[in-house]
Amino acid sequence: MPVSQFNSPATLDAEGVVHLNGSITGAGSAPNVEFRFMIVQNDVAVQGRGVGRGSGWSGTTDRGGEQLEAGPALAIGLAVLARTQDTHGYETFTWSSQIELRQQ
Repeated sequence: MPVSQFNSPATLDAEGVVHLNGSITGAGSAPNVEFRFMIVQNDVAVQGRGVGRGSGWSGTTDRGGEQLEAGPALAIGLAVLARTQDTHGYETFTWSSQIELRQQ
């Protein structure tokens, strides 16, 4: 999975949950990939999880982002790919980017 990215804007709902998705370039489908991410805004950080779907992924943060506001934020991602053919094992990938949070 050479390149992944966050799609912006992300949606911030009334309960403080961020709904986020992204695309994966060069990986084909992503069913064996676990996505973890963090949204950081000022001194607030919330964790999230995502699942692969086709050539992309989507996920949500834990509750607790009530302190997040609409506006710019930093998104940091981690993907863990389970290799089950040829050589077995795990590969990890990280990335980060500035995103925009929009109130739902």
